[in-house]
Amino acid sequence: RRGARLVEDLKCALPWPEREPRMHLTAAGAQPTPPATLLSQLVTSAAALSPGLTSNLPGSLIEDMGSTATGAVVVMNQAQVDLINSITPYGANAFLLTALGALYGVPQGVNANTSVYVVFSANAPGVIIQPGFIVSDGTYQYTVTDGGVVGATLQTQPLFALATQSGSWAIPSGTVTKIVTSVPSTITLTVTNPLAGTPSPGPQTEEDYRAQVLQAGLVSSQGQPLYLKTLLNLVQGVQSNLISIRQQPTGWEVIVGGSGDPYQIAYAIYQSIDISTLVGSTLAITGITNANPGVITTSLNHGYGAAGATQVINITGVTGLSGVNNVSLTATVITATTFSIGINTTNSGTYTGGGVVTPNFRNVSQNLYDYPDVYTVPFVLPPLQSVTMVVTWNTIQTALVSNTTIASLAQPALANYVTGLPVGQPMNLFELQATFQTATASVIPNAVLTRMVFAVSINGVGVAPTAGTGIIQGDPESYFSTTAAAITVNQG
Repeated sequence: RRGARLVEDLKCALPWPEREPRMHLTAAGAQPTPPATLLSQLVTSAAALSPGLTSNLPGSLIEDMGSTATGAVVVMNQAQVDLINSITPYGANAFLLTALGALYGVPQGVNANTSVYVVFSANAPGVIIQPGFIVSDGTYQYTVTDGGVVGATLQTQPLFALATQSGSWAIPSGTVTKIVTSVPSTITLTVTNPLAGTPSPGPQTEEDYRAQVLQAGLVSSQGQPLYLKTLLNLVQGVQSNLISIRQQPTGWEVIVGGSGDPYQIAYAIYQSIDISTLVGSTLAITGITNANPGVITTSLNHGYGAAGATQVINITGVTGLSGVNNVSLTATVITATTFSIGINTTNSGTYTGGGVVTPNFRNVSQNLYDYPDVYTVPFVLPPLQSVTMVVTWNTIQTALVSNTTIASLAQPALANYVTGLPVGQPMNLFELQATFQTATASVIPNAVLTRMVFAVSINGVGVAPTAGTGIIQGDPESYFSTTAAAITVNQG
């Protein structure tokens, strides 16, 4: 009877269905609990159900029944582990892998079809070529998989296209010239393949498809700003450190610098973000003097030229000072952030806040034609801030140290630091010092440096660090640029 009771208690102690078998997660996925641990947990649970169990029955009997029950738990535990691990592309069985691929939009086998890169030309920029667009060489048809846009050169970047049927054949260059997908009569669109295509290597292997599904899953798991940055980095000419996606109170401000095609940039934004949430840069007013003429100070570099240059502007939203809103004014540049407005504001009231100035030349808008609709995509092109620098150094080292040698080491290192800063990032005086020390350490040990003085100019104007800090701040939506030749190194 006690043996029967033991069996019953061990059954009750099984972690099914009331208790799940335990497991632990690692970088390699879910891992099963060791059988010895499961046995210990099982006997403990059985003893809790039947106090005195181990003192009233031989240990060998408990071990025998416990091991048998543990075997069932091990099977359940492993089944649960296998189920959890199988829902990722790493460990999915063939059925689940196909299901995941369908969920991510990558059907199995198609990626191994014969393929070709095609280039579209149009009579106007901004025409979007959607994924799924079909072209032909007269015998076989090919589907564009990644989509693109006709840029300022009136051509797209090379777009990847896959054959719509399996098989392997040659695709000579210049043979894919027929457009199958219908095109509006207002658009003149042509296509060709500058390079020969790639015949199919044969059926897609499970390993290749597993990697394809994994990549598709990673893309779908990215957040909106990260996904947008990923696409912008793929645009030729765009500089990674000049991309900034900023969340403003009224929407997203997208800053993109470099020499990228503006239509390619607009298309990357269009692909990845709700364009109705996009906002441009705001050239805000921070102060207006009561003077003849009145002088306005702006939050950003206005970009209206050097001192003395003029620009017709418009102002809206100023409070406390009359006569400046919604009228055509001529701005005469004083500094990068100040200009006079050609009217007497002495008796116009005291400026209390607000105000936006247009035009703002850093704002760019590109129209994209996605038949039958036209979409305007705004983004911000960050202005360049030219940096020059004079570095004065000295040392107590008695051995002869050539300033020419020090300059040859320090100049390129300092230039790389400045030009590598992300858009809107200030220079840091202490980072400049550390860069100088690292670059020259092979010639002058840091312990014998006695002086490092940096005189920095931005756009020809000397700039001191912000009071109480080592921060040298520039325009918050601009980027710094310099060369080794623009950095002077002197011993003194």
